[in-house]
Amino acid sequence: MELWLLRHAKAEPYSDTHRDQDRALAPEGELACQHLRTWLTKHIQTEAKPRTIRFSPATRTRQTIEQVTAGLALPAPQALDALWAASPGDLVEIITDLSESPAPIWLVGHNPGLADLIPWLASPLPAPGMKPGTLVRLHVELPLQAGAGEIIEVVRPEF
Repeated sequence: MELWLLRHAKAEPYSDTHRDQDRALAPEGELACQHLRTWLTKHIQTEAKPRTIRFSPATRTRQTIEQVTAGLALPAPQALDALWAASPGDLVEIITDLSESPAPIWLVGHNPGLADLIPWLASPLPAPGMKPGTLVRLHVELPLQAGAGEIIEVVRPEF
């Protein structure tokens, strides 16, 4: 099964409400989304596009996936509360629960959960790791277990 993991793009350090979940994308994050959208536009013309998209309910993850997928022929992204502050174990459970959904499956979430899951599934990411706006495509075998995956591609924000 193909799995896409995206860490939200760079966010503002604070929100008006002082709630972490309400932090919006920073201008640098919006630039990263433009880069990812350009990559995605080219990618979905030549390869399998995501068919199931879930994101954390945080403002920055919603803004990231909305900006990256705007105007593209992709399924509507859906919020999934369990992605907020998900640990690697939580992410394994989410992926397992979604494994009967159409693949590729795309999850948009947060560190440290995403950054800790990838080396458990496949291999460590090369430096600088899972920075904001980084997308990692993996091939994973079910049931998920340590070493059950392989990194296909790492897309880092460039601007």
